[in-house]
Amino acid sequence: MIISCLPLELKSGSFDRLREVFTRHRVLEVASQVEGCRSLYLNADSAHGGRAYVIGVWDDDAAYQRWMDHSERGGATADLLELVADQWDPTAPAELWTVLHAVESTDKIYDGAEG
Repeated sequence: MIISCLPLELKSGSFDRLREVFTRHRVLEVASQVEGCRSLYLNADSAHGGRAYVIGVWDDDAAYQRWMDHSERGGATADLLELVADQWDPTAPAELWTVLHAVESTDKIYDGAEG
């Protein structure tokens, strides 16, 4: 199992718009249909006001590569480029981390709007 971590440095006040872009383009929903995708998270970094992360949990490198090669990956690029504060390459892969040990205990879907 691996974890992908895609950091996004955002312009000030862009968290709500980032969430709206991901929701409108169904980025996580589309990626979650890729064989080998276990879970996906769009996260705001509470310690660094302008940083967000897209975290994915995948069966293996091949599963993540299927997402990288997916025909719908990149559908939100134009909207995302308006929100990022740095020189972001939308074709670049995320950092990949190998999971050494994990415990999974829930199938609950969490929407940050729920509080």
